Amino acid sequence: MRLLDALEASDLSATTLPVYKEMTLMLLNNLTASNVIAIQDLLQLEDEDLAGYFVTRLSMLYARHSATEHVSEQRDLRKWFLQISLNLTRTPDGQRTLLTEDWPSQLLETLNESPNPMLRFLSAQCLNNCAATPANHVAIVESTAVSAILRRLSKGLEAQPTQMVLAEFLASMMQSEPGMNCLEGINSRRFLVAVAEGKIDASGGDEEVRNAVDPEVAEFIKHHILPFLDEIQDAYMQEEE
Repeated sequence: MRLLDALEASDLSATTLPVYKEMTLMLLNNLTASNVIAIQDLLQLEDEDLAGYFVTRLSMLYARHSATEHVSEQRDLRKWFLQISLNLTRTPDGQRTLLTEDWPSQLLETLNESPNPMLRFLSAQCLNNCAATPANHVAIVESTAVSAILRRLSKGLEAQPTQMVLAEFLASMMQSEPGMNCLEGINSRRFLVAVAEGKIDASGGDEEVRNAVDPEVAEFIKHHILPFLDEIQDAYMQEEE
């Protein structure tokens, strides 16, 4: 990270700087992908003053590149920022740190607005890994990720393999009371029943590409999500009687 900061402050030419930055990000990705100690070093949790600092820097640099770079460019460095963040979410400490920084809003912005399907896939994976830990669900609910992901899935705004990642995210959110309350509060069952039947919500304009529901995703929702939502609905009906 210090090397990356040094490159940001350097006077390298506009053609040379992206090459060195990409090489640095690739190195950091390889280190955090293969070594848990490298993740701990990046998180700096043992140092009260530096805890989370490098993760914040990654978020700031990612936001800067999102505002200035385009998918058509030969080097889109955003994928490396997201890949490093994905590596961090493979540890509980990494998940917690990511959710307490600016990353949730960055991930959601990418998921909702990026025309690059690879960037959306990586963002979805980061959120899905965080959702696998119920202790993170309060922070996830507060980030509005649940409604955003339900929208993208029900409207067919993603193709495979991102569709399955979104479905797995929703299934993970059912492991806690805050997650289940959120799903019930946005009437997710109504949308997910349609997805399980292979139907997509085509409302909201024609400017966005709509994808058919993948059969595996429909089966996953049918067997791993809807039965539990049905149980909740049945419980409500019994209380009303």
